[in-house]
Amino acid sequence: MTNKELFYFIGNCIMLDEHPQFKAEILEKIKSDSIDWQKFVAICSNHLILPLIYLKFQSHKIIKYLPEELSEFLKNIYDLNRSRNNKILRQFEALTLTLNGIDVLPVFLKGAANLLDDLYSDIGERILGDIDFLVPEKDYLKSVKLLEKDGYSTHSESPIFEDIEKMKHYPRLTNPNFPADIEIHRLPVSEKYQTWFNPSIIDQEKKTVTRLSGCYVPSDNHKITHNFIHSQLTNGGHSSGIVSFRDFFDLYLLTKRSSVKLALPQIKCKHKAIAYFLLTGKALGLKKRIYNKSNFSTWILLRKHDLNLKSVAFYQIHRTIRLIINRIIIGYSTRVIKSFYSKGARHVLINCLTNPYWYRIHLQSYINFFHSNNNRTSGKNNK
Repeated sequence: MTNKELFYFIGNCIMLDEHPQFKAEILEKIKSDSIDWQKFVAICSNHLILPLIYLKFQSHKIIKYLPEELSEFLKNIYDLNRSRNNKILRQFEALTLTLNGIDVLPVFLKGAANLLDDLYSDIGERILGDIDFLVPEKDYLKSVKLLEKDGYSTHSESPIFEDIEKMKHYPRLTNPNFPADIEIHRLPVSEKYQTWFNPSIIDQEKKTVTRLSGCYVPSDNHKITHNFIHSQLTNGGHSSGIVSFRDFFDLYLLTKRSSVKLALPQIKCKHKAIAYFLLTGKALGLKKRIYNKSNFSTWILLRKHDLNLKSVAFYQIHRTIRLIINRIIIGYSTRVIKSFYSKGARHVLINCLTNPYWYRIHLQSYINFFHSNNNRTSGKNNK
């Protein structure tokens, strides 16, 4: 199988509940030994869906046909993730109890919200990176200090160049007694998207969950909006043409609760959202079931996505051009221009330029970038 064929094969694997007839094709490919299992695992690992793959293969009685070593590996990954997620649920309880002590009711976001809100069929289905939650801006730094007293601390001693009070979320905090790092948000998304997705808007529709009292999660419509912003705008999925299966699958599950057509009027970048919804349908073999009207942005996104799957050269060149434009040309120049009229921006810029560590971390980021370009695997193409 080519990289592109394997990608869409995986999409059908995680959608076996929707396409039970695909089981026969999977078994045929297993028997004919036409699947590169090492590449299959690499892609699923980069997309953080190995537990999901295990559950689909297990529920559709495919797991017993896999190579024994692979089936044991998938089960171990699932078992470890299920155990970790159970500990994370207890961490939710501890966080909520602590914050309730100062009359703060957190709004959990993204994967944390989905896990709390029983979006998944199994507690071990979703790999959770960290715990994001939103608190009222007036309680933002107070919540940080409280949790630091409760054993949380910053991930490293690296200097923070930005104004903490104006950051979207506080630098990541970790606690040796709990499995997941936490990010305490004063804003759900970057300030550039605040006019159409902000705490006030989330508050209008936030809901309680049966699993845990004293906290909230966004409405399903707002979860769809946040999924789009995080995947396509914050993580650059629309501009890069690289989207995670984990994002696709989260969106799919959310559309089983609420139509994207209800969320779309809230989204400012509608053409990009439509493109994302249609790409999700294609990647998961649902065609136009998530959204059925295409546009020019859809054609561009699908084309970039397929070129990334087909061509290593396109992936590397396109990724490098985006780095030069977004970080070097736009990123650095914007900082300099803002420093002329904003005292805060000028203070941050001076802090950066006078600190040797700032140069070291930027140099290292470029080294890492080009190293990953030169050592790209087929799986990382899709992350």
